[in-house]
Amino acid sequence: MKLKLLVMSLFLCMTLMVSGCGGSSDSEPAGGEPAAPAAAGDKAEQQSSSDFKQISDFADAWNAAYEQNEAAINSYEVPIMELVTPGTEFITGVQYDLLNMENKDGRFEGELMMAGFPGFVEKNGSKITFGYDYTRDEDGFSPSMKAGDRLIENGSCDLAAEIYQTESYTERNGEKVQRSYSEFKRLKNQDMICLVTNGSSFNLREEADPANTCIYIKAGKDKFDFVIGKATVGPAFEKLSFVDKSDLTKDDARKLMEAAGYQIEQTGGISGGTLVVD
Repeated sequence: MKLKLLVMSLFLCMTLMVSGCGGSSDSEPAGGEPAAPAAAGDKAEQQSSSDFKQISDFADAWNAAYEQNEAAINSYEVPIMELVTPGTEFITGVQYDLLNMENKDGRFEGELMMAGFPGFVEKNGSKITFGYDYTRDEDGFSPSMKAGDRLIENGSCDLAAEIYQTESYTERNGEKVQRSYSEFKRLKNQDMICLVTNGSSFNLREEADPANTCIYIKAGKDKFDFVIGKATVGPAFEKLSFVDKSDLTKDDARKLMEAAGYQIEQTGGISGGTLVVD
């Protein structure tokens, strides 16, 4: 229950962040070309049947895998917020389903229900692309929300391969000041893997202070592994990807982060129903 309250609080916070002020949509609904869905790996994966029909199915699958370990995560003595935040990557994602209520092929545009600004979703069989491109016309309630900021998201998912990718960023005076890139994948055994990277140029006091967090989680029945890495690159971070692989273990994720210059802050997992930090 504690985790669900945390997630709801984060949900409300992020909803306010994206809808806290008005904006304009003079440009196209999404900046640049949407990210193309990555290859699923071998042919067997590409041809496998999937019960995923829309973007919200990814969120449901992630929540289902995560909740199987919720009790152990909640009972850990010190809350690890990085274990909660990956699920918030779907907050804007599920809004795109509402632009295509009949789940048909084609391009659909309209106002994102919670965000309050224009977005688009385009479906072609099992492949979906989506995004928005929005400019604030007044300051928001947070010091980091400036009039003139350009908010951009480009995402894609492959329903057959069960892969979800999205990149979002805030551009100010032509430079990225905040950026996030995430990948989610469901394996054949129903395990879910995510790799989420965030980067910012400023701290909460709006002082120049580049910082990054990279989070790996593998969640499933009686299974939960994680790696948390930190860096000081800022929004110009290198995209770390695993979706063209059949799997990504905790050790592999750690090596991937270290090779990109991250300092590993925490690793761990669940053993015997208890969350253990290595």
